[in-house]
Amino acid sequence: MSITFCEKTFHTYIETLSNKTKNSFYLTHSLLLKISIGEIKIRIEEGQWQTLTTSNICFLPKGGSIEIIRSDKYDSLAVDVIPITSEMLKCFYQQHSSLFLNKTKSKSVNNICYTELQQNPIIENVFYSATKELLLLSNNNVINIHLSFILSFFLFVDGFIPALHASMNISVKDKVYDLIFYGAGKHCCTLDTVAKKLHMSASTLKRRLSSEYTSFSKISLMSRMNKAMMLSKADNMPMTRIAHEVGYDDVSYFLLAFKSFHAQPAATFPLFK
Repeated sequence: MSITFCEKTFHTYIETLSNKTKNSFYLTHSLLLKISIGEIKIRIEEGQWQTLTTSNICFLPKGGSIEIIRSDKYDSLAVDVIPITSEMLKCFYQQHSSLFLNKTKSKSVNNICYTELQQNPIIENVFYSATKELLLLSNNNVINIHLSFILSFFLFVDGFIPALHASMNISVKDKVYDLIFYGAGKHCCTLDTVAKKLHMSASTLKRRLSSEYTSFSKISLMSRMNKAMMLSKADNMPMTRIAHEVGYDDVSYFLLAFKSFHAQPAATFPLFK
């Protein structure tokens, strides 16, 4: 999954927030998140709600569903995010490997990991330096140094190490998500088709996904709805075509699913072009 897609669609998700709970947004890459204006409440996979303000930087692990509520105390909301690849996290892990020797992996990751800028104000400067380097497509070594510095402040934050473990490697659910996202039409969204592409039986795939605390139907829906969001922003594409691209024959049913998942008013998108 494109790291740019994850960053852009996350911003789209943020821009449509109100003070009501929204449905899940699936993170295909880990993110560092900084609120620059406003305040939000956020949780992962039905975990505890955490309030984030401009005084926090938050680490969100990949492969999880997040929900965000925008605070009604502020008129506007703006966030900055830095997507982090698995390779970047592996590099960080190797640099601090001695700290992880006696740490066990958690079965699930649903804690919000964040650090207070008031205690470590230098992190904010490094965060914005990293965002500039990413915009300039600078040397990866420079970006890695910035990210490693920021992440080092999370090492003793509760839940960070299991979140790091969960984000370093490509899981089966990552592969399923990508195959459905990059496919087109209903046949690309079936359990049997995806299992065959992964060279395993349908029952084995279901069992593997269950071991990762998810299901094929859940990952399929997230992948199709995230793709629909991206397509809805591209060249004013009509919803009839988007529905077909993400595997829905019934356009009305697709519109209901899309509105429910992203809380987007269907009237803002054309049915026909």
